[in-house]
Amino acid sequence: MGKAKKIEDMTMEERQEYWAKQREQEAMVREALLFQLRDKYPSMVQSVEELVKAASSVGDDLQWSGARFVTVDEMHKLIDTAQTVRHLFHLDS
Repeated sequence: MGKAKKIEDMTMEERQEYWAKQREQEAMVREALLFQLRDKYPSMVQSVEELVKAASSVGDDLQWSGARFVTVDEMHKLIDTAQTVRHLFHLDS
């Protein structure tokens, strides 16, 4: 095989193919890491999923209905799950 081309020397099609391959490789790495994390520390993944769900709920209410429709319960859930994620990922220092 020949020497790899520099990105600035590639055609548009070559760049698109290069970046598509890069995204595919990165996705495979992320998938493997997520599998390892789920296997060893399922509570970490679960806490992030709960945080996403709570943030999405609050965000949807804010965007579509306005702040007066965000419940105190939703805000507490968001705050609690954010604190759990900070603790599990050692981000609270």
